[in-house]
Amino acid sequence: MEVGRIVKPHGLRGELVVSGVRLDPDEFRALGTVEAVRADGSRRSLDVVSARPFMQSLLARFAGVEDVDQARELHGQVLEIDPACLPPPGDGTVYLFQMLGLVVRTDAGEELGRVAEVLQTGATPVLVVRGDPTPEGARGRERMIPMSPDALRSVDTALGEVIVHLLPGMEDL
Repeated sequence: MEVGRIVKPHGLRGELVVSGVRLDPDEFRALGTVEAVRADGSRRSLDVVSARPFMQSLLARFAGVEDVDQARELHGQVLEIDPACLPPPGDGTVYLFQMLGLVVRTDAGEELGRVAEVLQTGATPVLVVRGDPTPEGARGRERMIPMSPDALRSVDTALGEVIVHLLPGMEDL
């Protein structure tokens, strides 16, 4: 399973910008080891040393990557893990990537669509929910719903659904 892509080195000490990560920095660090996959399919195991937020990405350090030249060698590589290797997320929590594809319903029972993306916006991630396309082929409505306690009622990955409460004004977003 892909967990991110190395975009470029950051600084001179081997730190790397990793985009597309749907885990928070603590979850990414908890992975321990990831596989860096080159375009030719060759693989290299990397031990995660640290991770921190950086705009819409993460800044990560890996064991053995100590300078910008070593970091450049990893440019463009995809980071993968075996989903079975993920540590349990803990009671009442889910990994953000587990939300992708879940059906989103309001607490009144209205189906809004499916989680298409989870945006890391700082303190509170935001669910990008896309409705089904119309019969005429037009793209379905897109909503942005914060994962705040006021809006997010429940997540059930076994049932494949998220229950939300639309706060005043959210219908306009």
